Amino acid sequence: MFRSATSKDKARDAAAKRPAAPSILSVDLRITGDIVSEGEVHISGTVKGDVIAKKITIDEGGAVIGAIETESAQIAGALTGRLTAATVTLGTTARVVADITHVSLTIEQGAVFEGYSRRVDAIGHEEATLPLALPPNVTAIVGGKSIAQDASEAMPASS
Repeated sequence: MFRSATSKDKARDAAAKRPAAPSILSVDLRITGDIVSEGEVHISGTVKGDVIAKKITIDEGGAVIGAIETESAQIAGALTGRLTAATVTLGTTARVVADITHVSLTIEQGAVFEGYSRRVDAIGHEEATLPLALPPNVTAIVGGKSIAQDASEAMPASS
């Protein structure tokens, strides 16, 4: 007649293991604020804020102004800000003005991308690595003054 506490816990654990249905933000929805999801988010409306989810899709006509962090991003709408994802696809209708940090980036013909692209081996390991010396004929700016540096100054002579 009564369930034991363990059967309730088992039912709750089973429900937690099932993937949640995607969250869909429809075309008439405008959100100001951050969105955090452990699942998939489809954006057809407008978000002014940061979005964190396992998978993010910005549909054609959808827009995000802010930062996105995800494992997989499919962009067919507009993004202004920053994108960090293992896998990024910019579709033919994408309009992206953002800096993208990625493991894999695909830009389809017709997509517009303005910004910096930075490939990393894995997300979360994007520590900056600086060159040991400037390449030949590059001007360094130190203390607001240009310092011309040629190949002989860039690398010490070997003995």
